[in-house]
Amino acid sequence: MANKGNYYKVKTKKWFEADDYTVEYLEKLQHVYAKGKVIYIKRDLLGADGLAVNDNEFILWNSISNRGDIAKHIKRFKEYPCPDFIKRYVILWESRAKEPELIEVDVEVLR
Repeated sequence: MANKGNYYKVKTKKWFEADDYTVEYLEKLQHVYAKGKVIYIKRDLLGADGLAVNDNEFILWNSISNRGDIAKHIKRFKEYPCPDFIKRYVILWESRAKEPELIEVDVEVLR
């Protein structure tokens, strides 16, 4: 499942870059010690997979391939404060779609 998520994350990054955005992933790698073993966990910063920025916009985004996950990702965005000038999108990639569907997270709804 992680490979599928990474595929859409890379696809979203390339999609933004094609529109002249500068794009970075927003993940931190944490290690947890459990029963004598080290477990590595990736955590999204600010609830987002990535950041896309150009001269006019600052966008935090999450890419998904399952329409049923939209509410979960919006809820994750709700956990973090966000100024009005930052846009937040859940980016849905339907199977074999050339362009994604953008679901903008309404800042007023989240407060």
